[in-house]
Amino acid sequence: MMKTPEAIAAPVQSAKPFRVILRLISWLITSCLLLWWLGSQWDERSGESVYPDRPIQIVVPYAAGGGSDTFVRIIQQGLIDAGEFDQPLVIINQPGGIGTIGSREVKNAEPDGYKILCHHNAIITAKLAETVDYGPEAFEPIALTGEMSMVILVRADSEILDLDQLLSAASEQPEAIKFAANKGAPAYYAALQLEKARDGAKFTIVSSGGGADRYTKILGGHLDAGIFSLSEYLDFVAPEGTPPDRDVRAIAVLSKERHESIPSVPASVEMGIPVVLRNANYWWAPKGTSSEVITRLADALRDAMDQPSVKEELSRLRLDPTFAVGDELQEKLFETMRGFEQVAESRTLELPRFDLYLAALTVLLFGILSLQSLSARFRAHDLTSQEVAASQEVGEVVTHRLLAVSCFAVVVAHVLAFQSGWFALAVVIGSMVLSTGLLMSRFVRVSKLALLELSLLTGLGTQYLFTEILMVALP
Repeated sequence: MMKTPEAIAAPVQSAKPFRVILRLISWLITSCLLLWWLGSQWDERSGESVYPDRPIQIVVPYAAGGGSDTFVRIIQQGLIDAGEFDQPLVIINQPGGIGTIGSREVKNAEPDGYKILCHHNAIITAKLAETVDYGPEAFEPIALTGEMSMVILVRADSEILDLDQLLSAASEQPEAIKFAANKGAPAYYAALQLEKARDGAKFTIVSSGGGADRYTKILGGHLDAGIFSLSEYLDFVAPEGTPPDRDVRAIAVLSKERHESIPSVPASVEMGIPVVLRNANYWWAPKGTSSEVITRLADALRDAMDQPSVKEELSRLRLDPTFAVGDELQEKLFETMRGFEQVAESRTLELPRFDLYLAALTVLLFGILSLQSLSARFRAHDLTSQEVAASQEVGEVVTHRLLAVSCFAVVVAHVLAFQSGWFALAVVIGSMVLSTGLLMSRFVRVSKLALLELSLLTGLGTQYLFTEILMVALP
């Protein structure tokens, strides 16, 4: 039985109110998001808000659960216990590149105090090792909160009894001593400083992974000595009565004074060897952050360090509760940097310009497909009807590929625009959706109003999701 036109039209008519309601809800959400975004932009530019008036992101450039992450979470709890901020403190773990992924994220952030970094001495050595082309000069130092003493270990049955004997052996038989220190890390530059402290001394410096790996290789006789944190040493040292070939022994603390937890181990400076290595936890803000915000953050960190829970946890981790700001902080930074720079090779760093390579590849693909399309059109004039149909088919395929490359080019352009820092995420995402939508619809096959609505909803919604709900670092 055939349906009448009225019966066919009935479901369509009944769906119209539902579609209208959906459109109204969509525009209502979009309008609210637009008002929120405009309001946030106005607040940022007016400068009338009291810092902080939104969550503060603390970037940890290492994975969750590691030493740096554990330390920052202790300080985070101290800040909460001290009641320093009414706003949440959100820890963002951004591991990779030996700490450089997270540090670059903060370096490129807005200098408003809402994204800060906690990073140790590796922020200094990363530039010296040519991993990145920036160092502490690219940031505003906030404070130093806690230092870890570093010790030199040998196997307990080693003939090397102290640091002087270690350097003498390295001088008498250059490169015979296999010394554990990962290249580019602070310990690596300390090893170079030790070589410089004794004429003719030369180690074979071996990059050997984390503390547990270095410990295992020293016990196995694959390494003769190495630099470890005080905490690692106290965890690794075996109970009394353990055979010497299954234990380790500390021969020096790389410090000006002996450490109270191992008073029998001499300090390097005490032995006339001016090499000091204390891994300090520094807090950094983007360059250009105002002095008022820096002072506010430093005062908050000072109060956090005074919390009983923080002191207890730092003691458990064998971290010295050092605190420094201002001139004292600058002096500590300068002293550490000067020691590393004296033994670092200085070469001009030329980083690959991956953004230019990607742009060039996109232009090349676009050019090839454009030439193919033009060639197919010119050939069509001298072909038979069958050949014309085949040529048109080829032209259609080329057009589709050209469209795909065009969309890819639009995405690349918008990613580079966001990376430049000139545009907000909402603007980049929204305009990218609008541009690719127009390209894919060839400007005629879609409602422009619906596409505009979708681009606004996507762009504003994405920024709201990242900044207000998930509170994670923007991509």
